[in-house]
Amino acid sequence: MNFRYKIMQFMSGRYGVDRLFYVLLYSAAAVALVNCFVRIGVIQFVVYALVIVAFWRFFSRNIEARTKENNIAIGWIYKIKNKIRIHNERKADTMHVYKKCPKCKAVLRLPRKKGTHSTICPKCKNTFKVRILK
Repeated sequence: MNFRYKIMQFMSGRYGVDRLFYVLLYSAAAVALVNCFVRIGVIQFVVYALVIVAFWRFFSRNIEARTKENNIAIGWIYKIKNKIRIHNERKADTMHVYKKCPKCKAVLRLPRKKGTHSTICPKCKNTFKVRILK
């Protein structure tokens, strides 16, 4: 038997690589890079913990639990990416300004006209003043 067959036999029934595995390894690399400049001993233990958790998940035989963990992590990643996307879209929009209603916290897209304006929230019908600087 060759070495490749033995590795395949060993990995049979184990979870393997998923997106959370890569997130954990990239996080460990980022924290290790920060540790190069900061030099705090506790940070090195965080790096070791991230790598150990990543490989523990990699070799785990509890596929159901690892899949559930991965789905939760993908949900978090999606939320973070979505917030970044929304922020970038709003930053690129030079014709409008985005303000929150103080009562219901709904985000309103208002025309960018300098000065103080009275605005009515379409969701809760609350009237409030908005000050636009640029």
